[in-house]
Amino acid sequence: MRSRPAATLLLLAALLGAAAATGRHLAAPSPTEKLNADRQKQEAAAAAAKQAAAAAAPTKRLRPPCFVPTTWYPYQLCDVSQDATTCGRGYLARSSLAECCAKQRGPLGAFPGGCTDMSKNVTCWVVGSYHPTQTCQPTTDLSICSRNWGRWASEADCCAPGAAHADGCTKSEPCWVATAWYPARACGQVKDDAVCQRGWGAFATEEDCCQPGAAHSEGCGPVADAGVPQS
Repeated sequence: MRSRPAATLLLLAALLGAAAATGRHLAAPSPTEKLNADRQKQEAAAAAAKQAAAAAAPTKRLRPPCFVPTTWYPYQLCDVSQDATTCGRGYLARSSLAECCAKQRGPLGAFPGGCTDMSKNVTCWVVGSYHPTQTCQPTTDLSICSRNWGRWASEADCCAPGAAHADGCTKSEPCWVATAWYPARACGQVKDDAVCQRGWGAFATEEDCCQPGAAHSEGCGPVADAGVPQS
């Protein structure tokens, strides 16, 4: 029979061995965990390398004059700047109009598609009228289309609520007007906003238009002395 001290030592050794085995089991990563850890290390190294390259890249700070983007919508334009702060800021400032207007690649270009070619027939949309209807109309006036306010690239943009008009453009609706006087008085339908919204001589229905005293003093129908048989 073993002595009590010897038995205690054996038990302690067994416990230590079990703990070491358990520690080794817990510490060993699975293949997926190892793969994820390696990927994270690679991504961190790539990010650090990119950051270091960006920090080492020389910043081009220009003296006036320089060329900077001045309009983004609906046209993309660059113009000259004489401002020392703007030219020396190190970004969105180019030494020539060609560099500023080039398609964006690396240090060149302010816009992905380059500057708008204003030598072409450019059309934009502006306010057409405020009263009695709210409308937009196209224009090819370069001085208007190149400004950075009060013009839109399309009728839909111009007519959107809050653009040219707070509530958007007035929706077009046809109306009825006098279209014939002899040998018979008649009304016809038109879809001209300028006519339908002028405030006189335009009616919502043919019946309204043909009422006596409306479009015709005697209403629609054949003129008595025109030799047209009465209906």
